[in-house]
Amino acid sequence: MRGYLHALRDPRYAPLTALMVLVAIVCIAAGTWQILRFEGKVHDNDALRANAHRPTAPVTSVLPLVGRPAPAQDAVRYRTVTATGHYDAGHTAYVRLRTIAGRDGALELTPFVTRAGVLLVVRGLRYSLPDTNGPLTPPPSGRITITARVEPSEPNRDSTTAITQGQLLSINAPAQAAHLHAKVFDGYAELLPGQPGSRGSQLIAVPAPSLSNPAGGAVEPQHFAYIVQWYLFALLALAAPFAMVRSDRNELAANEPAPQQPLSDEQRRAAKLADRYGRIAPR
Repeated sequence: MRGYLHALRDPRYAPLTALMVLVAIVCIAAGTWQILRFEGKVHDNDALRANAHRPTAPVTSVLPLVGRPAPAQDAVRYRTVTATGHYDAGHTAYVRLRTIAGRDGALELTPFVTRAGVLLVVRGLRYSLPDTNGPLTPPPSGRITITARVEPSEPNRDSTTAITQGQLLSINAPAQAAHLHAKVFDGYAELLPGQPGSRGSQLIAVPAPSLSNPAGGAVEPQHFAYIVQWYLFALLALAAPFAMVRSDRNELAANEPAPQQPLSDEQRRAAKLADRYGRIAPR
């Protein structure tokens, strides 16, 4: 081993050694980053699965109003809440470019007015908007109680004009609070199937999320495989200079002449006789 380490200082190998050490450092950093991602994915998945199985609670105990400190997303997402109030069908909006069951459409978003504030409720998905496929079946009127699944507020991607016209790309609670001039819960909720307001003209209920990998993205075993992969790359990079030194030494050894075998007594006597008589000049 010392011989190899000494050989790596040779000018022929020093640049390669330095490069491979740098590559190994980068690979180790990437592997460590994957460890952090793996731990984060496990934490997020565990939190979301726990949320999905927690008992139903009043919306006021899960979502704060806009303007108050917002909880972490993994603390509220997939929680099941109840709310009592009435639908504000006149302010129904449509969140375009959404997909359910492999088909594109628009989420139907209707404010649900409670005494504590307005809950933005996704009643379902329509494959076609009302102005192109007949009239909208309005939600039930009067005071009712609904049960829905919470989602955190999305980043705002809409202009003021789009919000006013009810043609949205995002469900952003602060933007809706400014539009409705009302206190709005900081998040939204997807109405569960069979709840008041979930039935309508071509209205498709939003399915329950898959809990196999609720946080989305790469699954946990995939992150673990990335960790192994990056650390394996680091080992290969560190082994490359040693492999090159060994290869060069093996090549030099193969090109050296084979050592001569010692002569036997008979071979030495024959050689002496040949040498003696070989020197006698011809007559």
